[in-house]
Amino acid sequence: MKKLLIIGESESKIKLADVEKFGIDEVRNLTMAEFNNTDNFDNSIIMKGLTETSDFMRRILQINKNYGGGFISHCMILKRQDQAPFILTDTGLNISPSLKDKEGITKNAISLARKVGLSANPIVNFLTPSSKIVSNIKSSIDACYMENYVHENFPGIRTMHNAFDVCFTDSAKDKKIENAARPDIMIVDDIDQGNALYKALAIFGGFTAAGFVVGNDKLPPVVLTSRSDTLESKLWSIELAAK
Repeated sequence: MKKLLIIGESESKIKLADVEKFGIDEVRNLTMAEFNNTDNFDNSIIMKGLTETSDFMRRILQINKNYGGGFISHCMILKRQDQAPFILTDTGLNISPSLKDKEGITKNAISLARKVGLSANPIVNFLTPSSKIVSNIKSSIDACYMENYVHENFPGIRTMHNAFDVCFTDSAKDKKIENAARPDIMIVDDIDQGNALYKALAIFGGFTAAGFVVGNDKLPPVVLTSRSDTLESKLWSIELAAK
């Protein structure tokens, strides 16, 4: 038996009939006050509903500590009819990640890609404006470090440091960038870059976005989407979390 716990102050549009096919037997709406006083999350999926992310995550951090702690991050999986899914991270949790944080963010994204069947050896791109290493651009210098980290710790995984257009269009040919490829994982430099990109893709690009807190296998599955995300996005998030 799996329970879906939706945390929010308002009535949710998600009903049991919407999620039964994912193996969920019960849907409960909890206020933040009720959530703060709940400690039993056995066989549960926790989902942010119509409540502030900061309030929700404050409680998730406490729960994560109770389940052994460890570094957690936020991943969005984005898809469109003409685009295979890819992971964008970190878009909603780590504000200005250090290199150590980026190691955790990358590790968590690779683990998620494998868990949901995206790829056993995902291609990872560290988003930066230039495909050259530019000494006065922080994301570029960080990308150089992070590529070495991946090569040392995840043999067989290919890395790049390219701008968004190089990753998803044919512009690499025009720019004469060799060995460019469409990534399975896009690591952004900070939450400003990540959050703006994910919402632009969802609002203007027509992408469906599923969002999760990842990094602690002992933590119950946590769905974290924006209140403005579509019902389709939220249901896809629940489907993946229930796997």
